[in-house]
Amino acid sequence: MNNQGNNGYRWVILAILTGAQLAMSVGAYSWGPLAPFLRAEFGVSRAQVGSLVSALYFASAVFGIPSGMAVDRWGARSMLVIALLSMGLTFAALSLAGVFPALLLISALTGIGYGMINQVSTKGLMLWFERSSRALAMGIKQTGVPMGGALGALALPAMSLALSWRWAVVATGALMVVMAVVAAAGYRERPPGPPEGGVQLGGAGADWRGKLASPGLRRDLLVVCLVGMLMSFSQTSITSFWVLYLQEEMNFSLGAAGACLTVLMAAGTAGRVSWGVVSDRLFGGDRKKPVIILCLIAFSGALATAYLPAGSPGWLFFLLSALLGFVFMGWNAVFITLCAELAGPGLAGSFSGFQATMFSIGVVIGPTAFGATADSAGYFWSWIILSLFALVGACSFVYSLRRQKAGATG
Repeated sequence: MNNQGNNGYRWVILAILTGAQLAMSVGAYSWGPLAPFLRAEFGVSRAQVGSLVSALYFASAVFGIPSGMAVDRWGARSMLVIALLSMGLTFAALSLAGVFPALLLISALTGIGYGMINQVSTKGLMLWFERSSRALAMGIKQTGVPMGGALGALALPAMSLALSWRWAVVATGALMVVMAVVAAAGYRERPPGPPEGGVQLGGAGADWRGKLASPGLRRDLLVVCLVGMLMSFSQTSITSFWVLYLQEEMNFSLGAAGACLTVLMAAGTAGRVSWGVVSDRLFGGDRKKPVIILCLIAFSGALATAYLPAGSPGWLFFLLSALLGFVFMGWNAVFITLCAELAGPGLAGSFSGFQATMFSIGVVIGPTAFGATADSAGYFWSWIILSLFALVGACSFVYSLRRQKAGATG
């Protein structure tokens, strides 16, 4: 295939990766919409609901680095199909769980497949897209996450009420298996050649020690991973408990709370594309300044949620859902792009695996800690913690940017 054909086919690649991300995210973000049904059947606490999310992401964290190295070695296509089949089949098996420990164990097994998708998609986009459009492409691909969450927020409660939550998880698993067939048929590795539409592998960039010899790179990688871990903590805490929070604290019906979650996910979809455009176009490829702005908005949104009293107008909660989704769901495309660019194409999978592992630590801890804080001290303090995390994120990137400027002028 010539370069013109490569440049055209990259949009097919982007569509496949976005579809895969969407299908797997329906499963990963299913616990919030399914929480009322699981609490009713298994009699579990909020913290135990959060532990289901933690189990999934714990497995993702464990397999993050090995799967990233596997993507660098064996390519994105094979690992994409493996990831979709692995998560799809195990997610469908959730329907067989008769007791909560079994549900927890199978949830962890679904995380093995989910732990591969970021590395696969990051590697693919690094090869198929040039720097000037890479954050936008990453943002489009990452819209699969909130779009999947929004689809789950609409479909899973309706299917659970009409049939049962068990049929809902079977349907979700089947969606991933279908997407695996599409990926096997349509995904192509980028042929070798001049990287007009992407970047080539190989060279000195594929040396871990050479890459990490730079103090500036180590600092930037540490900031990206640590702040991403805090934002992951916040993101999954919000998506796991937004429905329960609105029901229990703000007296929303299940339907209205689910609609707010759908708005939050839809705003996250818009946020992932918008922050990519802001980074690529308004800031000329600078990834740090947009993140500082994003974190400050996130700080304000979480703080407002903490102090918003019950009985406030319903429209205000829909507006707040949009704001929280735009930042707490919209952040990670720019983070992933920054990490991949720090690594270079030769190590995009491996660095993305390390970054995904760090992000997953936040996810493992987040929902359980958020739920336990709400159980013991109330939702107010849970929201205060998230606001402080966002403020720490803004300050960390300000520090990184100042050190970068000092190094450039020193």
